[in-house]
Amino acid sequence: MEQRNNTGGTGLMDKVRESATSQIGAQKNRATDGIGSVAQAVRQSSQQLRDQQHETIAQYVEQAASQLERFANTLKDKSVGDLLSETQDLARRKPALFIGSAFALGLFGARFIKSSRPNGGSRDASTASRSYGDGGAGREGGYGGWSTSSTSPASTPGGV
Repeated sequence: MEQRNNTGGTGLMDKVRESATSQIGAQKNRATDGIGSVAQAVRQSSQQLRDQQHETIAQYVEQAASQLERFANTLKDKSVGDLLSETQDLARRKPALFIGSAFALGLFGARFIKSSRPNGGSRDASTASRSYGDGGAGREGGYGGWSTSSTSPASTPGGV
């Protein structure tokens, strides 16, 4: 018989954990495929450099492609549990490196998401022309409808 805890049972928690693990595994596979594609593109650029007689630079680019492929293969070979365990170990051993890496990854991810918007990451034309404080109504001036060239009642002598 399955044991139940106070919140409704272990069966539900197991299903949630299984679902999360499978989704993370699918994301991991997509990421490794993407890294493999990048490595292939980098390797092709090294061949183009060799064709243009830039052998030294091509060697460095080839090394980068090899490291990307090794990383992708290592990532592909590890389970989600192994990756989580290694991440937790890194966070315990080197918290500053972990937090800095997480911050940099967040910035990179936000930049990537912003650049992959269909409209190129910029606001649409209807909101881009609005100025701060115009309420989107297109009237001149700022808050409350006061124009920047008019005098507010508070600044006139006597408040009139």
